[in-house]
Amino acid sequence: MKTKILFLFLFTLISNIYSQNDSVASVDHSKVTLSTDIIPQWKVQMEVGGTSWYSEDTKNYDEGTPWEYFFTRYDLSMDLPSLTFRIGIFKNIEARVAGVFKQEFHITESNSLLIWDQRTGYYSGGPIEAGVKIKLFEESSLVPSTAIKADLFIPAGDYYFHMDYVSPVFRLMLQKHVSKNFSVGANAGYGWNVYDYFTDKYGNYSVSLNVNVSKKLGAFAEAFSYFQHRRTPDHRLGAGLSYSFAKNVMAVVQGGFGISERAPDIFGSGGIGFMFP
Repeated sequence: MKTKILFLFLFTLISNIYSQNDSVASVDHSKVTLSTDIIPQWKVQMEVGGTSWYSEDTKNYDEGTPWEYFFTRYDLSMDLPSLTFRIGIFKNIEARVAGVFKQEFHITESNSLLIWDQRTGYYSGGPIEAGVKIKLFEESSLVPSTAIKADLFIPAGDYYFHMDYVSPVFRLMLQKHVSKNFSVGANAGYGWNVYDYFTDKYGNYSVSLNVNVSKKLGAFAEAFSYFQHRRTPDHRLGAGLSYSFAKNVMAVVQGGFGISERAPDIFGSGGIGFMFP
């Protein structure tokens, strides 16, 4: 009898902890267009992931002459690993804190008379990100689900990867279901990287199309762009998959390519989220 009572108690507890309302609805890692979902109150979601970008650029000089030569530059950047904690504070507010290990590798090769190659690498912890996400409106027939996110990037790690002072960034997130299994998302953000002698202003936007292939499998495609003051825009296209291994475990992967000169040739990212009491 005592065993049955204990089993019933544990079953009720687990059902309460991982109810449908408390299941992982989204993972911020990998996907650029963030969801408006908020972590349930008193729950914690840990996300682990990484992102990489690769570019290759060749410049020819004195082309068509006996003195023709070229320089080829290879660039690989990685945010790997990255770790985020999302904590449900109230029904419509979550707190967030994130850290990342950043790596950059550059190789330059030439076939000039003095054949040479140059290799450099940088790696260190990046800035710490801390902030909140607030759900403003639930989705209705006329109004999309709406949320805002405000973060501060706190200088940490090697100076090569961070600003000189605390730097803010804000983002608006919208999401609307067109049908039961199809939705559209959009984000727009603006931020300031604050240095000793100047402030670097930047913005971004993204649009995503999302499809529920099955109860566990989802697919998405997105277009996104980054803008910096006095620099050419960075435009990219990507697509990916999400998969729910359990109510409290979800993974997301994405790959894509750049469509502007400043953008990387290819990029890839992935992440997995775990929700626990």
